[in-house]
Amino acid sequence: MNYINQLELIKVILNGSQVDQNYLLSTVDRQKVLKYLYKKQHSLIDLGKFIITNQPIEEENWAKIPKIDQERIIKLYEKLKETSANVINELIEYKTKYPNVPTIYNYLCLAYQKAKQTDKYKELLIETVKKFPEYLFGKISLSEYYINNNDYKKIPELLENKFEITQHYKSSPIVYHKSTVRGFYYITGRYFAIVGNIEMAYKSYFLLFDMDNKHETTEILGNAILGYEISLLIKKISKKNKPRELKNKRKMY
Repeated sequence: MNYINQLELIKVILNGSQVDQNYLLSTVDRQKVLKYLYKKQHSLIDLGKFIITNQPIEEENWAKIPKIDQERIIKLYEKLKETSANVINELIEYKTKYPNVPTIYNYLCLAYQKAKQTDKYKELLIETVKKFPEYLFGKISLSEYYINNNDYKKIPELLENKFEITQHYKSSPIVYHKSTVRGFYYITGRYFAIVGNIEMAYKSYFLLFDMDNKHETTEILGNAILGYEISLLIKKISKKNKPRELKNKRKMY
């Protein structure tokens, strides 16, 4: 089923012109996508009902840390935007001091990533998921690592085939922080674009677009979707041209 303007895609392919992501994706019939999805998976209507907030939602174990340490850890996190030097060792100390606080593990993962210590980054991502199976940020980060390293087939098992955020909480809250929502639908959307479940990829994209159409994650997911749409159209064109090529070859003989 086609949701995006095929003529505009053909122009991009034939002219080799630069892809105007915003324009191309604006041609997608959103209602057509959602109607198809909800007809196919009616449960998505209820699973997709939640509220997004900008207000901080404090993790239970993080709340138990003394304020002075909380403030220092947050300062270390903010330092990561500039440098990872000296931050890693201090975060390791806090991880040892507070071994049951997943937020610290998350910050240390980011520090390893920033420092390009790939092996330690991957090891800690896996450790975080094993130690805190209900910490969704850990699964989001590991999923992104798998996607970036072409290991996306591990994602369904990692997420327990739960591709709606409301499925990841035993007593499902109605309100979710925007960073959790964005991270979750960013990685699930990219996964669906890779495996060709384009309706679910679009559903994730619509959510990210409505949250912030200029955010980096929205742009990356949009590019992944367009990459799929363009490659699919090229395959269709090639398939149609094959019989003609064979016919022309026969005429030559």
